[in-house]
Amino acid sequence: MDDFTITVSIADRSYRIKIQRDKEELIRYAAKSVNTSVQKYAENYAYSDKQDLLALTALEFASGLKGKESEFAEQE
Repeated sequence: MDDFTITVSIADRSYRIKIQRDKEELIRYAAKSVNTSVQKYAENYAYSDKQDLLALTALEFASGLKGKESEFAEQE
């Protein structure tokens, strides 16, 4: 395995993570998607801290994933 460490920023915090080299583009895209969602919620909702924005983002992503799982199950 070709593991290495990268740093990604999510909601203005840096995280060092060890990943497989072939997953780097996916991980960076995912971090960018999270940040885009956090920014969208920050512009449209009142919040106490960024944890509120991250919770809304997690809910958005999880519900989207559940919707995709349902679509997949219906196709089988």
